[in-house]
Amino acid sequence: MRQWVLGQIKGGRLEADFKAAQFIQNAEDAQKFYSRQLHPEQRRRLNKALSARRARIKSKASHGKESPAVRKVASEMTLEARNTLHAVATSRGITTSELILSTFGDEYDRLPK
Repeated sequence: MRQWVLGQIKGGRLEADFKAAQFIQNAEDAQKFYSRQLHPEQRRRLNKALSARRARIKSKASHGKESPAVRKVASEMTLEARNTLHAVATSRGITTSELILSTFGDEYDRLPK
């Protein structure tokens, strides 16, 4: 949680006390910060980021590798495009797959099949 909060503050996406965030050391500190500093939308984004991280860790631990639902695929894009995609997804607290689907899903559905 501390890592996410500090990244959000540094990126200008979260207006919270930077010093208070640096002192998050345990679950009690995290809960105090969560209830005092984060608005409902920020809490939702944090919860999604933590949930996605737990799912990735669980998947890797239980299968020894990534699950078929979250596997690496080859895709051609520039390094700048990849970094942009990753940065935006991280700032929103979602995976890159979720970002792609939320951005292009409607347009994809309208394509002739």
